[in-house]
Amino acid sequence: MKNKKIEGNIIIAINAMKKIMVLFLGPFLTAYFIKTSQESIVDLSIYYIFSYILLAIGSFIVASIIKNKFRIGMFRIGVILNFFYILTIIILNEKIVNHLALISILYGISSSVYWFPYNLFVINKIDNNYRTEYTVKSKIVSSVIGVLCPILLGTIITVTNYELTAIIILFISLVQIALSFLLTPEQENILPKFNLKKTWNKLKNNEQIKKIYIVEFFIGMNVSDGALEILMTILIFNSFKTNLNLGIITSITTILSMIFVYLYGKIYKNKDDKTIIIISSILPVLSVLLLLFLKNNITIIIYNICYVIFTSILTLTREIRLFNISDSYIVDNSNQIEFFAIREGILNCGRIVGYLMLLFAGISSSQLILNIVMVLLTLSILVMGINIKKIEKFNK
Repeated sequence: MKNKKIEGNIIIAINAMKKIMVLFLGPFLTAYFIKTSQESIVDLSIYYIFSYILLAIGSFIVASIIKNKFRIGMFRIGVILNFFYILTIIILNEKIVNHLALISILYGISSSVYWFPYNLFVINKIDNNYRTEYTVKSKIVSSVIGVLCPILLGTIITVTNYELTAIIILFISLVQIALSFLLTPEQENILPKFNLKKTWNKLKNNEQIKKIYIVEFFIGMNVSDGALEILMTILIFNSFKTNLNLGIITSITTILSMIFVYLYGKIYKNKDDKTIIIISSILPVLSVLLLLFLKNNITIIIYNICYVIFTSILTLTREIRLFNISDSYIVDNSNQIEFFAIREGILNCGRIVGYLMLLFAGISSSQLILNIVMVLLTLSILVMGINIKKIEKFNK
């Protein structure tokens, strides 16, 4: 158990480095697109659509390779590819919008090679009875980074430039590569040959698995690098104009989400959390309706706060349930890889659908259609929450 906790802490540290990169490559890269592109919504949508198509395909390929061996090696390759992805962004500079195909290929491939082995580490190196403690700790570490880094990154970008900030992120990527070599390789498995069809036929009629996959589809639309997350960044940046303001708002909302996640971990660790899940699902919808009826900087902030806080709680509860069911009587070592490959495919389908909606709004250049897309994406949070509530905790 002690060794697994040490491994868990290393994984948290690696994920913390990834969080810094995600902040840079998420909100601030989006802001960079807005500043350098006349059709930022269209360009961003195309970039992410192709990225997630490649991520879905890449995940199936990676899954078939690492079923029995080479998991830690594949993960290290993913970390190294992240480095080259950031390096490419630095080299392209303001020409980035002219090379969307290249960076979307790098992003899609590096993400599939990184995240798929990472998810397996979280399943196999973290015991279910330590899962909630690990997940809450991981979320708090990520939230601390989410508080400090946006202001730091926003300040550096505003005072200097985007390229210098990217070089700092490149150095952090090197540290992450070093940390990945502290993880101990797992023993090679002797498992059945990779078989998606067999696993799908076995799991497709299980009600718990159905709910998991529904949640994954909608979380792909609204939270997990989804279109609503990008739309939120665009909304804030267009209203408050600078990277520094974007960083400050991101930091404040992260502090609030960190407090709520901590309280959830303390209060609901061993209790029924269905009520808080429903509340967390409803409040973002109410806040977007308020925004539509009374659009100003205050209602934009309220919507952003509700989105960040309550989706943080929902993603925490979803993550605990997802990884627990991945190590339960329903999913075991024989079909774990296939289960996650299918889940990854469904998650990316949700992302692609969300960005197709955003692309349509961008092409139409209609504020009405953009508002409709924002409401539909926010309503998907409610659908996601209802399904999370129906999934068992699978605590051992």
